[in-house]
Amino acid sequence: MKKFFVFCLLLIVFSYSASAIFDVPYVGGKYVSLGMANVSEVNDVYAIVYNPSGLSGLKGISASISYSEPFGVFGMNLINANVGANIFDILSVGASYTRSGADLSSTSGLLEEIISLGVGKGFDLSEYVDFINTVSVGINGKLLNLSLSGYELDNSVNKTISSFSLDFGTTIVMLDKSLSLGIVGYNLLPASFSFFGDTANSSLAYSALKFGASFYLVKPYMKVFGAYSLGLNSASSSSLSVGTEISYADTIFTRVGLIDNKLTMGIGLKAPNFEINFGVQNRDALGWYYQVDIIGFVDIFK
Repeated sequence: MKKFFVFCLLLIVFSYSASAIFDVPYVGGKYVSLGMANVSEVNDVYAIVYNPSGLSGLKGISASISYSEPFGVFGMNLINANVGANIFDILSVGASYTRSGADLSSTSGLLEEIISLGVGKGFDLSEYVDFINTVSVGINGKLLNLSLSGYELDNSVNKTISSFSLDFGTTIVMLDKSLSLGIVGYNLLPASFSFFGDTANSSLAYSALKFGASFYLVKPYMKVFGAYSLGLNSASSSSLSVGTEISYADTIFTRVGLIDNKLTMGIGLKAPNFEINFGVQNRDALGWYYQVDIIGFVDIFK
């Protein structure tokens, strides 16, 4: 009863929505995290968004690739590729590339790119504190690129602007791995972008503190999860994510919920060292988006 009460407290929050750049979208499948943090069982991928501490849960070498775009609209998509490795249980490292927006080689528009490198480490505290299993920490360094093309009225704005940022995350797993809590600082270094050369027209990069939790109602078949994102600047919205995941025979699993205030549904298939996900999300005026994720594992550092 106490475990469920802790989870409920995290869901009673105020939320609202707005737009921001470098807020990488999620659609129904996995959260495709920077630095391969999304594949960890220690770090719940739905409750704790883009948490680099999840690297500590990797086994051997892992890789994933994701593709997302709106239904019936071509040329506006997201591609994400991750690779990560646990080096003899000493340290976990990961690298990621995310590309979102227009294909500037064939059309005009805005293109966002993120290149990241991350490290993570987990600590087993079960011998010292009965109800805590592990505590994990991680950090990501990121290069942010924003490119604009096709602005015919003033060609001087057709350029690429770059900036650097950091993510920090921590995860606490407790109560025989039934409850996970996490905090993430996303884009903690302030970054602004202006194609017009003055601060009046600048846009701030998305920056937020994210608080999340997940709890198994029926372990390991049904979990509930929730997260609250607190925007740290005028360009960053605060949002709520709640939902549930149900696993059938530990092979097929379904998800439904509100992710960042938007209706999201997904289905996935697990096999030894392999996972594939498909999801859809309604983004209000932007319509329905779909996403496909493929994740693989190779245990060689054992």
